[in-house]
Amino acid sequence: MPLRSEPSHLAFVTQHPGHVLITGLLVIYAVFRQKLTTPGVIVAIATALVHMLHPSSLPLSMLISFFGVGMIGTRVSRERKATLTMSAAGGSGGEGPRNASQVLANSGAASAVLLLHFFAPQVLAARTALTGVAANYAAAGADTLSSELGILSSSPPFLITQPWKRVPKGTNGGVTLAGLAAGLIGAATAATLMMGLHADVGWTYLASLTALGLAGSVLDSLLGALCQATVEDKESGRVIEGPNGRRVLLSQGGSRVQRGRDLLNNNGVNFAMTLTIAVVGMLIMPSR
Repeated sequence: MPLRSEPSHLAFVTQHPGHVLITGLLVIYAVFRQKLTTPGVIVAIATALVHMLHPSSLPLSMLISFFGVGMIGTRVSRERKATLTMSAAGGSGGEGPRNASQVLANSGAASAVLLLHFFAPQVLAARTALTGVAANYAAAGADTLSSELGILSSSPPFLITQPWKRVPKGTNGGVTLAGLAAGLIGAATAATLMMGLHADVGWTYLASLTALGLAGSVLDSLLGALCQATVEDKESGRVIEGPNGRRVLLSQGGSRVQRGRDLLNNNGVNFAMTLTIAVVGMLIMPSR
């Protein structure tokens, strides 16, 4: 698919009406199914508009695909996953409606790449921008499936910085082989989409993008182990999850124990990971 150097919203809407329609339907679905908070909906719409700045349909296709992959991963054994962790309010764990911070954590790096290309195409070429976007979503998809499906593993996770140490399910930095396999599928999904929309992309590019996406999932675990605190309930030993990826509050002498450094919350870890992988991808990925 040839790439033009002057992107425009009007050109995208007229040439890719199906993508615009699907985006609108997904937003409506997210609103009625309470998948996103009101600020989350606003940021998601703004993100979709930014993803239309590139003449290629790939950025918006990646965003739509990531939303679909995340939705499927969340729905798999939802009831069982809710019993494996606790919410900060004391009930079962599990995801609530996603807010603006969570949307930006997974797509903010891709949006930044697209804005840089739009306003300074002499600094960031169209093809390079596509690579950054693809790397962002390969990593985000890998991390999402690794988290959502890895927690269902029959084996307890091991801490990525101390592989000999077993930790409770939901621990930041906890890894399972099943989770890594799921992450590989998430990364390969984004890579396959890139190859499907741009026929000039070769198998070396496909393999490199898949490997980079999986590396993003591993980096997320490393950042989680080194920079993100995990809070456990003393009585049950289950991990406590903060709402919308935020920190879990502690009280002196309370029923919760904190492990690890409290430098970043979950959204901060996700954004740092996707931004790193997007930049690395643009620097080292083959052009074809």
